[in-house]
Amino acid sequence: LQHRTFCKLPAEPGPCKASIPAFYYNWAAKKCQLFHYGGCKGNANRFSTIEKCRHACVG
Repeated sequence: LQHRTFCKLPAEPGPCKASIPAFYYNWAAKKCQLFHYGGCKGNANRFSTIEKCRHACVG
């Protein structure tokens, strides 16, 4: 499986302050992890569930 490039992006909470629980793929650790999304901007390495993260980024 060729990883999608967005899976290599760092967690990006963005400038807003909503603190929404979300998941991102930690490329260095090779696993999906929880982070808090601010609610605006950010990047494509953000998923509403750990299952969606794993489906997109885990081999």
